[in-house]
Amino acid sequence: SALYFMFYEKFKNMAQQHLQVKDDIPFPYIVLCACSAGGLASFLTSPLDMAKLRMQIQRGGGTTTTNYTGIVDCLSDTYRKGGVKALFRGAGARVLHFAPATTLMMTSYEKCRLFYSEYI
Repeated sequence: SALYFMFYEKFKNMAQQHLQVKDDIPFPYIVLCACSAGGLASFLTSPLDMAKLRMQIQRGGGTTTTNYTGIVDCLSDTYRKGGVKALFRGAGARVLHFAPATTLMMTSYEKCRLFYSEYI
């Protein structure tokens, strides 16, 4: 979440500079900023999510060939066995899930914020 909000604000500031506006940006730019931020944040955090999932499977008694002692152990073992490609395995599916979700969340927030700012 922290990465997502950081990227969203950065992309929004870039859009404001590009459009030369100080306040709110048009709706299509909000959608683009939110989708880009969600996609980038979910891609970058994909290795951590993969490690968390593997450790959850291990803890739940799933059939795994490796017993990990922690996240760092899981990440280093995955890298050793498959390189960077193995760390980002499944990242595309994660991006396809989170980019639309974060886009809906942030565009809804921005539109509600604009709507209710007139009444408060």
